[in-house]
Amino acid sequence: MPSPSTVRLSKLLSLMLRHRPDEFGIEVDERGFADLDGVVEALSKKDDGIGEDDVVAVVDGTEKKRFEIVEGKIRARYGHSFKVDLGLDPAEPPEALYKGVSSREVKITLDHGLKPFDRQYVHLSFDPDVASQLGRGGNAVIRVSAKDAHDAGVAFFDCGPTMLTELVPPEFLSLEREAPPHPGRSDSRRPSRPSGPPPAAPTYPERAPAEGKQKYGRRRKFGRR
Repeated sequence: MPSPSTVRLSKLLSLMLRHRPDEFGIEVDERGFADLDGVVEALSKKDDGIGEDDVVAVVDGTEKKRFEIVEGKIRARYGHSFKVDLGLDPAEPPEALYKGVSSREVKITLDHGLKPFDRQYVHLSFDPDVASQLGRGGNAVIRVSAKDAHDAGVAFFDCGPTMLTELVPPEFLSLEREAPPHPGRSDSRRPSRPSGPPPAAPTYPERAPAEGKQKYGRRRKFGRR
């Protein structure tokens, strides 16, 4: 199991390279790369115990391969909340892929399709158990008929531990697994479903093209330890 310091460093790198490089005074290019020396210097301001060897260890040591270093530059390989060109070519997916969602998102997802929320792409897992672990707050699993979707023109991008796509229409989705009961909560303790019409489905506005300064995503700050 990774040490807490390794976990914290991975989270700092994710925040910096996926979401808020501006908070660290870091510039990323159109492919998502930032200067490695600049990244190490910025991280050391958050924790003066962090050095380049620590960053390289996180890049090389994680099974999920979240980051990569190329010719003195570092980037997140996926998971961005701002627009980057990852330089990936469309790839043929397996017959099925999987997405973990909260129990409250199941019906809306099946009715309206899979779309990114605060990310550039939808992230899909090769294994339903992995998708269940990654689901947000409920761990139901949606099955994506990925081969059929691909044949119908949906583009998928292979990014190692995950496959990326911009949209999966509802006709290619089905419920693979319902969310497990909440630990320690019996059915009798669950709140009843309110009467009246169901809530309206969320809307997904089109992303406007960037003009001028890059707009970044999630705002989350880490203080000095």
